[in-house]
Parts: sequence; structure tokens; C-alpha cells
Amino acid sequence: MIRLAVLGLLIMLTSVGCTATTTVRSTDSTAIEQTPSAPPPPVAGHINLMGTEFQDVPIPNELKLEEEESILINTRAFVGGALVYTAPVTVESLIRFFNHEMPRRGWEFIASSYAKRNVILAFSKPTKNSIIYIYAPGQLSNDTRVQIWLGNTPVKHK
Repeated sequence: MIRLAVLGLLIMLTSVGCTATTTVRSTDSTAIEQTPSAPPPPVAGHINLMGTEFQDVPIPNELKLEEEESILINTRAFVGGALVYTAPVTVESLIRFFNHEMPRRGWEFIASSYAKRNVILAFSKPTKNSIIYIYAPGQLSNDTRVQIWLGNTPVKHK
């Protein structure tokens, strides 16, 4: 299931293109560095890592951001990423939290998938999507693990 989520993100990224810093060499052998119009990646930390476009995703206070495993993708056409959190909380309490708090922040529930040891919840806004992947303790650690995939969409949903 995680392979499907990663594949989906990679497909999104390849369809919108990426922007990076480039070096242009002039004819006189000097290098001129050009930077993209997108701002540089923010400093690590919950709000900074998420960026201003995703401050409307509620995070339970008990969850600890795993900065080394989280990533923010910021190009001219796409802003998104994956935030990873861990905490000694139950899967059921996280399901209740997200199903209650996401709609309060304007997110529409789209779908869910329940397996023996993990849960996926999907939400959307007119120009944003969020997939919340909750892993039960014991799979990767003794804590419950939450991956929150965030991404903007180029046009409003119908």
C-alpha cells in the first residue's frame, strides 16, 4: 500500500515538473548561478516544514515530527510533501481525531481503507489533497506512526 502512495506522488511530480538551481556558463568561462522563483525549503519544524499552504492540517499534540523522514517538495507548479509523526497513541484515537478535526478545518472526507495493521484516510479541499497513512505499533516501531501526504492540485475539484 505504501508503494502505491509513493508511486502516486512520483507520478504527480513527474507530471508537473521539478525546478532546481541551475548553473549557466557564459562564453568567458565564468559561472552564473540562477535560482528558481520558488522560495528555498523552510527550516525544519512543524509549521515551517509544512509551509503556509498546509497550516490547516490539524496535528494532535502528542505526535512528534520525525524531521529526518519528512520531506517538503516545492516547485513552480507543485507544493506538497510527506510529514512523518510518531507517538504512543492508539490507531483508533487518531482515526477519531482526523475524522473530526479535518472537516472542522474545511477538509472534505473522500475515502478510507482499513487493513489489519494500517489505515488510510483521504481528504480534499478545492485545491488541496491529503492522504493520512496510520501504521499500528510494531510494524516499524513501538509507537504508532503517521504519514501525512499533502499536495496542491492545479485546478478546483468539481
